[in-house]
Amino acid sequence: MARIRTVKPELFTHEDLYELEQESGLPIRIAFAGLFTCCDRDGIFKWKPKTLKLSVLPYDEVDFSRVLHAMMTRGFVRKYAIDGVEYGVIPTFLKHQVINNREAASDFPKPTESSYVSMTSTRDARVDSPPVTRDDSVEHAASGEGKGKEGKGREEEGKETYVEQKPLDPSLTIFEFWQKVMDSPRSVLDTKRKSLIAKALKGYTPADICKAIRGCGKSPFHMGQNDRSTKYNGLDLILRNADRIEHFIAMDTGTPRTGGAESIETANARLMAEFLGEAAPMDDNVIEMEA
Repeated sequence: MARIRTVKPELFTHEDLYELEQESGLPIRIAFAGLFTCCDRDGIFKWKPKTLKLSVLPYDEVDFSRVLHAMMTRGFVRKYAIDGVEYGVIPTFLKHQVINNREAASDFPKPTESSYVSMTSTRDARVDSPPVTRDDSVEHAASGEGKGKEGKGREEEGKETYVEQKPLDPSLTIFEFWQKVMDSPRSVLDTKRKSLIAKALKGYTPADICKAIRGCGKSPFHMGQNDRSTKYNGLDLILRNADRIEHFIAMDTGTPRTGGAESIETANARLMAEFLGEAAPMDDNVIEMEA
């Protein structure tokens, strides 16, 4: 049963929650606030991703098991199991909630150190359905599914399936964010792109890199409104060097250029001149988008 809880304004400006949201591509902040209403007076809830999704994000096309797993990676929630039943707890719950004395006492068993589920445990990675990204661009399926005769490769009815999930890969989440912003679902995270992202991560946070990608996506010139009707929005260009990254971050934040606002035509002319001056002749690998 859902309960009335308190949400402080600071939750929506929480940097760690925001960065996790950017890295994972998942609605972490609203899900975390919604999870408060599913907790008992001790901040404990049953670890049932499908049921929790119906209470917290009923209209969103998102796998709530991935949301919970992402929160676990940063310690926003912890998972434990007692007598074969799985629970979750928000460690900071009682620091931020004032519980009505009339609220019933918790019926859930309290966690002990030995009952917590490790992030590397196969039980920790339980999913109620194969986890997928929002745009289904990356396949994630339980091992063995679909192999052999009909009906094989699936657990018997009523049994839970456990798969091991690896920690969130910032390179993958950044690439998926680029795919989404640039509407390029068929692009592949090859060795070159992995190297570009890894190099950028040495100097910038995943959130900053996502801002740069989004800034490029806001530029009419880079999105194809130019004399050549060509998109210049590949990772080669966005992550080429620190100047490029910071240039696109400024585009995302709306930092004005000196001299006042520019029209699209003026901005395009300036950007074309800058682009040709930096990369003439243009390399074909700068243009990474499908036609």
